[in-house]
Amino acid sequence: MTTTLSLDPSYKLARVFIRLGMIFSAVMVALFIYMIYLASLGIMTDWDLSIQTELYDYYPPANSEFWHMVFFSVPAIGFLISFFLLDYLGKKIKQESQT
Repeated sequence: MTTTLSLDPSYKLARVFIRLGMIFSAVMVALFIYMIYLASLGIMTDWDLSIQTELYDYYPPANSEFWHMVFFSVPAIGFLISFFLLDYLGKKIKQESQT
């Protein structure tokens, strides 16, 4: 049985872009975790978040560290999910390039 060597550079190019995306996602997760840490220390007290809902009495105060942490947690979780999604895609591309 002969093995054919694929000269198509698209697999390598896709893997490079996926690695760059994973590095960007990891850096952004680290940055947002640092921002969450700063928000938990109460450094962002001048930054007011106003949240007006009908259930306002049950929420923490609008100027609390909690809302600042939630504000930075949402993109951090999104970048973390994209990191693992890109890792999965990288494994699928590697598997496709070996066949």
